[in-house]
Order: sequence, then C-alpha cells, then structure tokens
Amino acid sequence: MRQASLIVPAGLTMHRRSFLAVTSFIAGISALRAQPDMRLRSKNALWESNSPTHRFAQRRLDSVDGLRRYRVFVAVPVADRPTGGWPAIYMLDGNAAFDDLQQADLDLVRGHALIGIGYYTEGRHDVDARARDYTPPVPSAAPASSEKEGRADIFLALLAERMLPELTREFSLDPARRMLWGHSYGGLFVLNALFKQPDLFRSYYAINPSLLWHAPLMLHAEGVSKRRAVGQSDLTILYDVTEDTRGDERRKARMLQGRAMLNDMLKRLAARPDIVLTQRAYPGENHGSMFQVGLRAALARGVPT
Repeated sequence: MRQASLIVPAGLTMHRRSFLAVTSFIAGISALRAQPDMRLRSKNALWESNSPTHRFAQRRLDSVDGLRRYRVFVAVPVADRPTGGWPAIYMLDGNAAFDDLQQADLDLVRGHALIGIGYYTEGRHDVDARARDYTPPVPSAAPASSEKEGRADIFLALLAERMLPELTREFSLDPARRMLWGHSYGGLFVLNALFKQPDLFRSYYAINPSLLWHAPLMLHAEGVSKRRAVGQSDLTILYDVTEDTRGDERRKARMLQGRAMLNDMLKRLAARPDIVLTQRAYPGENHGSMFQVGLRAALARGVPT
C-alpha cells in the first residue's frame, strides 16, 4: 500500500480558468455528471496571504492506486488550542472552497480549523476525479456506470483510515467534533458517508445533493443505512428552488423527479431518531450559486457541541 506523503509542495499556484454551471438541482440535473461552478473568483486567494485569525498549510496525499493526488488545504486558528483539540470543518472540492474564503468567513470560525480536500488541478475542480470519488457504487443489477464513477466507498475508506487520522494528529483536531461538507456530487458523498459511517463525523452538511444520480439509488441506501452508535448525527440539507418551466418535456419530468426524490429523502431523514435534520430552501438561487451560499451557512453554524 502506498504511504501518504505529507510534504508541502513548493511553488504551486492556481491558474485561473472560468466556466459557469447554471443548472439547478431542483430543476433536474440534465447531464448525468453534475457540473460544478468552475469560476475562480479571486486573483489572490486568502490562503496565499496572511490572516490574523488562522495560519495556513498544505499537505499532499496520494490515493492507494497512485492515480489521484489530493491537495489538502488547512487553516488552523492562531489562538490557544482547546483541551480536546480544534473542531474542524472538512470541505470537499477544497480548491474551490478555499478559493472562496474571505477574512470575514474566517472571523465566523475563529475557534474552528478548516480542511479543504481538493486535487492538483489548474481550476477549482477536477471534474473526472470528483465524479469518481464522490459518487457511490452502483449495484450490479443497475445500468453500467462509467469507470470514472462509483468509487465513493474507496474514497471514504481513504478519508477514514488515513486522511483524518494524520490531519488529526498533526494539527491537534478534535475527532469528536468534525463536520463533513459537500456540494452537488460532494453533497451526494456526504449522504453516502452518513449512511455508511455515521460515527465518522459529528455533523454532515449536504448542499444540493445530486440525488438524481442513478435514482432511486440513495433512497435504497438510506433504507439499509447504519445508525449512529451513540447519540445523534447532525444533518443539514440546503437546496435551491426554481419555478422555471422552460425546456422540453424530458427536462420537466426530471424536475418533478428531482423534487419527489428530495421530498422523499427529507421525510425519511426527519423521521429517524438517530438524526437531527435541518433543511432549508433558497428561492432565487441556482445550482452553482448554492456553493457559496452553503459554504457560508456552514461556517456561520460551525460544528455542534
């Protein structure tokens, strides 16, 4: 098995490329691969400079097969560390999340560490890598999935067995107070992680989870999911709402399917005694804009005690 390399790469900068994804989850994701917002919003990202509240670091971790290189962004408070360690918010699509961070955001989490799990890519997202890592495995009876998809359980094992323990030790993080945050395919991964390893995180934060991916796969996953051993999992699901009825009949059908899937999932989760569910709709937002909306909502809330 390849061992993790925790060497800070020198001289790495992020090149700026733009692509705007404007599809809406509730309107129904028209493509099988949910396209994230690819815009880079800042020429000088906060993590490339200094902050009065946090110190920044980067780490590298290779996948077991050596095919993917993860770029891990870290922001740790400069204050005195709590006895149990820092509560931490782990953010998927870490390149984009850290590119969006402003000092006002860090002011909201002066007592939290932030971990961005990203990739070595020129833009905000590695579309192929995230499609592979964030999507859950498809049952053999289902239609064949691309070889670039359906590896979420492998990525979850890497996260649980190597990434979290190493980061926890090095940066004095509290293993009992950590949040997993994700948007779109990342939100899908958050729910998959909750269903497979509910005790791994204290809090799960899913923004516009791509529930239409091989639907109704995630409803089946919820039905056979594990329960938390002790206490309750804190789960937040945020989503945009659109009443746009433009498009062909197929698009309208997917819009209705997406709404039904989300409503069914929310009802199931709200009825579970092992989950404390928070849900909120955002009229006027779209799939791409929900990334920033959901990120700042998570930072404002922090990891529950």
